[in-house]
Amino acid sequence: MTVLEEIKLKLSPFWGDFEKLMSSALVSKSSMLNTINDYLLEASGKQLRPMLAIAVANAGSGLCNDKVVACAAASELIHTATLLHDDVVDDSDNRRGRLTVKKAFSPGASLLLGDYWLTKAINVLISRGCPSEVLSLFAGTLEALAEGELIQMELADSLKTGYGDYEEIISRKTASLFVASVKSSAIVSGMSPDEIEAVSRYAYNLGLSFQMRDDILDYYPTSVSGKDSNCDIEERKVTLPLLCAFSNNPAMESEIREKMRAIDPMSPDKEKNAAIVTEVRNFVMKNGGLQSAAEFLGNKLKEAVDALSVLGDSYFKEALVSLALSLQRI
Repeated sequence: MTVLEEIKLKLSPFWGDFEKLMSSALVSKSSMLNTINDYLLEASGKQLRPMLAIAVANAGSGLCNDKVVACAAASELIHTATLLHDDVVDDSDNRRGRLTVKKAFSPGASLLLGDYWLTKAINVLISRGCPSEVLSLFAGTLEALAEGELIQMELADSLKTGYGDYEEIISRKTASLFVASVKSSAIVSGMSPDEIEAVSRYAYNLGLSFQMRDDILDYYPTSVSGKDSNCDIEERKVTLPLLCAFSNNPAMESEIREKMRAIDPMSPDKEKNAAIVTEVRNFVMKNGGLQSAAEFLGNKLKEAVDALSVLGDSYFKEALVSLALSLQRI
């Protein structure tokens, strides 16, 4: 049993309440909407964000209640909505081992369903009486998610991404929703100000680490990572392993960036693109990019774990620590 599976089991019956709320919130008069909603719910991913929301409420001094469950559901609804939009932007045909909504139904259906799930997230929060502070928190997250995507697209065109840019992108695209999930839950469960600040720092560093790990795995073969390799290079994204390789061999940075500029994801000349991708990947491997990135990841995870020192000892505190430490394993 994985750490996530064990935590979900310990969270019963709260986890059952979350699943019921997700199902009931998505019921529609449109048969097409119901069909696609069922298609998505049948293939839910890790559901990490709602799990964090409910686990944090159980780890702190507050009480897990209906508002916590609403925050958990809102975080999953928003996360899924962003994936529905991403699949259209990235022209993705597969996700989690099955066809995307964009491919199985249509790009329009994927976009509109994403909008529908976003509105449902806000409705769930309002219907459970969550305070304006929580609504503002999730609204700010939606803004950050959109800006993060646009900043990343802009920098992929210019190929000027530095570490500061990289952290800003992943803090907006990934960490912001981790923070919203956890902080909102901490607020509505009645945790103390010190605990709210502590779990927010945990969530921020965990969110950064989650994305950093994903970016590191992009340089591993599919047999190890379980996902397509080299996608970031093919999309001209400068992520942590490449930034670390630049730090280790700054003399080659300008040359490698210029080579990446020649990658054209829309070009029919796949061999030319593949040759450049291989060269960039080899540069990262030969210059310790993965090792340095792994060290960087470890430091961020330590910051996440250290933030939890404010909480009293409990099963759920230890579970949150174990979850963070599990991200170190590649």
